[in-house]
Amino acid sequence: MATMISSRVIAAFTTAVGASAIGLAVATAGTASANTTDEEFLAQMRAIGVSFSSPQAAGQQGQQVCGELAAGKNGTDIAEEVLSQTDLTAKQAAYFVVDATRAYCPEYASQLT
Repeated sequence: MATMISSRVIAAFTTAVGASAIGLAVATAGTASANTTDEEFLAQMRAIGVSFSSPQAAGQQGQQVCGELAAGKNGTDIAEEVLSQTDLTAKQAAYFVVDATRAYCPEYASQLT
């Protein structure tokens, strides 16, 4: 069972990392957004069907990913943890980790692959 979950998460994670890289290139090519980081992250999560109790909760949970990355975990490990602790799909868990990293701690982006 663990191998099946890992394969699903790795596939979803690879897709999320690639899509995020494209999104980041497009976002940085345009003008600066008036939205705050929390609002942008929340909008990205809503787009994939993930909701939070408040924008603050979204920010806190997104920043928790940064703490895990700072502790040395890689993106796949964090996505698997999210998947096991929530009702998110593998794709949603992967995008959550990638988008949180992009929004709150892009300095850890190298740990996503």
